[in-house]
This record gives sequence, C-alpha cells and structure tokens, in this order.
Amino acid sequence: MPASDPALAGAAAVALTGLAEAYRPRPVTPLMPWRYTNRLVKPYVVTARGRQWDDLMVDVARSTATRQLDFDDAMGAVGLGVVVLHLSDDGISLVVQSWARDFQSRLSIFSGIEAGDLRPAPIGAAPSVWELEVLSHERTSYVRHILSAEVDIDSWLDDALDTRPKAKFDGIPSGT
Repeated sequence: MPASDPALAGAAAVALTGLAEAYRPRPVTPLMPWRYTNRLVKPYVVTARGRQWDDLMVDVARSTATRQLDFDDAMGAVGLGVVVLHLSDDGISLVVQSWARDFQSRLSIFSGIEAGDLRPAPIGAAPSVWELEVLSHERTSYVRHILSAEVDIDSWLDDALDTRPKAKFDGIPSGT
C-alpha cells in the first residue's frame, strides 16, 4: 500500500482518488506539418472518448493558431512551433507553443465550446495532462533534434507523438 501523507488526508485524498479513477489516456493524432514562410509547425489533435475531429475543425484551429504564431514571430520566435487541438468532454482547447530565443517558449491557450468560438483562455489557465503529454514530447524532440544536434529540422518534423490505438495483428497472414 502506498505511503500517505497526513497533509493529503480527508477531502484532498478523496479528490485525488476520484481523479485517478476517472483518468483515461486519450489518443494523440499527429497531423501533417504546417509550412509557412519562415515557420514550421507540428500540429496534433487529442480526442476524448466519443469525440471526433474533421478537417473543418482543424482549419478553424489553424486560423486561430496562425494569428497567435504571427504575434509570437514578432515577439522573437525562432520559426518552430507546436499546436495541440484538444476535443475534451466539455469543449475544445487549443494550445499554441512557439520556440523563442534564449531557450524559452511562448505558450498561448484558447478555449471554447466549438472550434468556431475559440477565445483566449482565462488568465492562469494551463495545459491539461493530455496536452502536457504532447508538449513534453515536443520539448524532448526540440532538445534532441535542434539544440543537441546539427539542427536537424527533418528529424524534428518526423519525431511526432502518435498514441492512437494500433490495429491488433493475430499473426495469421491474410489470404491463407
């Protein structure tokens, strides 16, 4: 049995247990990179159970992200970014991250009920655990392929997180 801390007794322990019981991984789908003049973006879609995305949602999200990325460029972004469109149980969020000078990043979050009503998230909002999964992968990818290597843009673009369920192979070749 895991050790417990008395500071997390009572209501806090019940809340943590409820969170742990409700958590389920969500599939992360990498999309084809978005190529702009002087900018490359790795877009992803994260979906809660029962949620589906389509090209129109992605186009609307791309439009919102592009406006933010233009601003980030003016503030010193280095031309590489990540966008996460997350279809959650209760709405949509869009996380836009641009890598900037001095080993920093710029992070903006938008939220709404539908893709068409994405607005800047309230001050203090932060990425969810599912969005952070993508951002964590992307931080590692950025360090591995850009900062610790020969600035290998192709490898950075190819290094995409994909957690979609894989088809099961029963070991029997088809047609036999």
